[in-house]
Amino acid sequence: MQNFSEQVRKVAPYLNLGVMLVACVFMGMALGYWVDGIWNTKPWMLIAGSLLGMGAGFYHFFKTILSLEQAEKRSRKPDDDL
Repeated sequence: MQNFSEQVRKVAPYLNLGVMLVACVFMGMALGYWVDGIWNTKPWMLIAGSLLGMGAGFYHFFKTILSLEQAEKRSRKPDDDL
């Protein structure tokens, strides 16, 4: 049986994913809002920035999940599958 600190160490990389997804969307929206103010194109750049932020957030999310799963598979011992 694993102790609490080992379990937290395994879960810690996943805790940041939600924050990063929201941050990417927020940054895309902020950039779109700023460009809308300069170019006077409201709301088109806000929408484009939101979509770009969502795309970047999901890209980061899936990239992180896949790399963490691959690292876990590499570190797993052959006896763990039994």
